[in-house]
Amino acid sequence: MPVRETTLLARGLGAAGLSLACLFAAMPSAHAFDLFGIHLFGERTPPDDLSPDAQPYTVELTATDSELEKPLRAASALVSDASGRPPPSTAAFLARARGDYAGLLAGLRDLGRWGPVIAIEADGRRVETIPPDATLPHPVAVTIRVDPGPRFTFGRVAITNRPPLDADALADPRLATPERAGLGESETARADAVLAAERALVDGWKRLGHPEAKATERRLVAHHDTNTLDVEIGVDPGPAATFGAVRVSGTELMDPEFVAARAGIPTGERWDPAKVKAAEKRLRDLDVFASSRLVEDDAVAADGSLGLNAALAERPLHVFGFGASYSTLDGAGVEGWWQHRNLFGHGDRLRFEGRVSGIDTVNPRDLTWKGGVSFLRPGVFTPMTDLMIALEGSREVVDPYTEEKIAGRIGLAHEFFPELKGKVAVNLEADKVEDGFGKRDLTVLSLPSELALDRADDKLEPTTGYRLKGAAEPFHEFRLGSSGAIFRLDASAYYPLDADRRFVVAGRAAIASIVGADADRMPADRLFFAGGGASVRGFAYRSLGPTNAAGKVVGGLSLVEASLELRMKVTDSFGVVPFVDMGAAGAKSTPDFDEAPRFGAGVGLRYYTGLGAIRVDLATPISPKRGDPKFGLYIGLGESF
Repeated sequence: MPVRETTLLARGLGAAGLSLACLFAAMPSAHAFDLFGIHLFGERTPPDDLSPDAQPYTVELTATDSELEKPLRAASALVSDASGRPPPSTAAFLARARGDYAGLLAGLRDLGRWGPVIAIEADGRRVETIPPDATLPHPVAVTIRVDPGPRFTFGRVAITNRPPLDADALADPRLATPERAGLGESETARADAVLAAERALVDGWKRLGHPEAKATERRLVAHHDTNTLDVEIGVDPGPAATFGAVRVSGTELMDPEFVAARAGIPTGERWDPAKVKAAEKRLRDLDVFASSRLVEDDAVAADGSLGLNAALAERPLHVFGFGASYSTLDGAGVEGWWQHRNLFGHGDRLRFEGRVSGIDTVNPRDLTWKGGVSFLRPGVFTPMTDLMIALEGSREVVDPYTEEKIAGRIGLAHEFFPELKGKVAVNLEADKVEDGFGKRDLTVLSLPSELALDRADDKLEPTTGYRLKGAAEPFHEFRLGSSGAIFRLDASAYYPLDADRRFVVAGRAAIASIVGADADRMPADRLFFAGGGASVRGFAYRSLGPTNAAGKVVGGLSLVEASLELRMKVTDSFGVVPFVDMGAAGAKSTPDFDEAPRFGAGVGLRYYTGLGAIRVDLATPISPKRGDPKFGLYIGLGESF
């Protein structure tokens, strides 16, 4: 699904202030306010349906090591639940309090503390000594005192049946190993490191084709005289297996044979959980199923194969959507689309869509609009090859140009393997252009193609890995008689600075060139400009490029761009991202920087959701020139690259 990004290039932010004013004006006269589940201010209103037997309480937690108080509060159910609904009875309160010993003990062991002393008291008495029918004050005062004891380190570590992974696999930083999990001599003896090491060992055997691998033994011995923890872990790899047949269940309109082929499971090859995961993604990408899982058979068959069942549930056939936006750059806009998900039983998608922006303008000639119909047929020629057909018309009005277009395209997309995909198409279009070069009518036949390698760990929030994409589009323009080709190379990389990947350095670079044709014989939208949320933030969309004799920005024949970000996840829900961008579009096919690169810098906020981060970036031009905006505000879903 394409992601829309709203841009506010501003001399002011009146709309944002108005939105906040409306938010607070619309709030009822309450004593408290919560946003995204976070209590911001005021007193919480107590529920009015409490049982008379409910046992409210207050709680205070102290530790001899004050640095551990924060994680201990997170591990304590008494502390975590203190502001919520109180236990329904004294017995329920005591059960919660006594159970807190186990939670605190588990939290301490995850911190490497294996000799703690914990005391939980209610009304001055140890909770384990209070009878369930006792009468306690309302609320009862609870105190938790923790002496965490010394920090333990791992002593002797013994692993039985370690998977024999080769050097290339071990060199992959994404591969989990016991050592990367923190299980090593003299490391802090964290309990979660032991569990993570077990998972790494089991996953290692599964990578080698043993789908029934499991941990069979875990023995921990704490030596309080030396403050060390000895660990013994045993793993049963189980039998080696190959992929068996894929069965399909739950389909109504989808062709089961097509679904099995589309999954792409290589029957007869060595079992590999990564291929199962990739197959599940292929089925999700069909956008037909509300749920799709590949479930392993209960046991490896006598012939050494392990079959899979594709358990599916289909979505409704028809889906539609609409939206509205406003920015100081584009004005007010609306968009909508309608889609048939499964026209002929192979996940065939028929989609109609339209978008209009600038509808608040007084001059209809300033409207920007786009509408079209597209059809996608998965699994032509091979299960991993898709047919794409599209017809669209558009009018784009931006500061450097106005362009009207009608275009038709037919092409193929192929997945060579999950990380490498390619596209090729035939495109025919008619353009009417007015820009700094004048007016012209064009008819263009082109062959756009691209090859993309994606080795990042996540589509919307990458923290490690890289992406490469190369594109080429040879073309011929019939009316003015020019031919040439458009080339572009994009690269991005992501490097985590800490083990939890909460601090990530992200970089992006792009270079592009048009060879064989002059800029005044090209469609304006094929020429290169810089500026905007996906280019140099702080500048208007497509506002940077070479200029003509009158000083008007026109499109260039070359482009160089780069961005650098430090993505800092401050909490599980919020992040801060300082960044700097650079870009320059040149009048020649080879970048020569006659037009000096322009820079923008700023800071962004992220709110992390299950669908990706909600992104808000505020940027300003560095060394601004006359006419440059003071700042730009960009809002979107997912990271900027």
